[in-house]
Amino acid sequence: MDMNNRFLTFLTIIVAGMIAVEWMGLFNGINAYVYAHTPSITTLWVSILTKSAGFGAFGLYVLLFLAWDLRERRLNFLTLNFILSLFIGMFFVMVLKALTAVPRPNEAYLNLSLAQALLNADYFAFPSGHATRASILACFLGERFPKYKPLWWLYAILIAFSRLLLHVHWFSDVLFALVLGLWISVIVESTAKLWLPIYNSIMQKLRLGVFRVE
Repeated sequence: MDMNNRFLTFLTIIVAGMIAVEWMGLFNGINAYVYAHTPSITTLWVSILTKSAGFGAFGLYVLLFLAWDLRERRLNFLTLNFILSLFIGMFFVMVLKALTAVPRPNEAYLNLSLAQALLNADYFAFPSGHATRASILACFLGERFPKYKPLWWLYAILIAFSRLLLHVHWFSDVLFALVLGLWISVIVESTAKLWLPIYNSIMQKLRLGVFRVE
């Protein structure tokens, strides 16, 4: 087993373990402690920071990198990996929120069917969508601009921290989200040999050769 496969196996065990711990309520103690000792800060800078990991901001990031790549009429693999990871990440976040049904701080428990929970997934806390997206972005920028990798991960951690300062998430929500984003990014990249030929074939049939990735 090579290094990448070992790392992916390790991350998979961590992700599965953290989901199990959350499911059994074993994070409740530390969540309550962190929440009680984290000040509620809703300043402009915290708001700007957290909004930089919102859906609208990430839509803009995707468009900017697409425009950057397509100046040379060729989509970069890392950009494609980033976009695919985002879609998969948000799917995982929605499903996990619905399955665990953990309410956000100061919100009531809701007894919903799975279908209803999926439709109202944003009501629930675990995991943080903002922190998941920030983690995926840190992985992407870390590969695209490796010289500044510590800076990208500092950004992801600050996004996670901002969600705690706003009192809209529990500690386990953001901790797991940072691992989840990394796990999804590694999976997408490590399985490229399986899905990339299919993607290129579809682009070829649609006569969108500019979006092919070699």
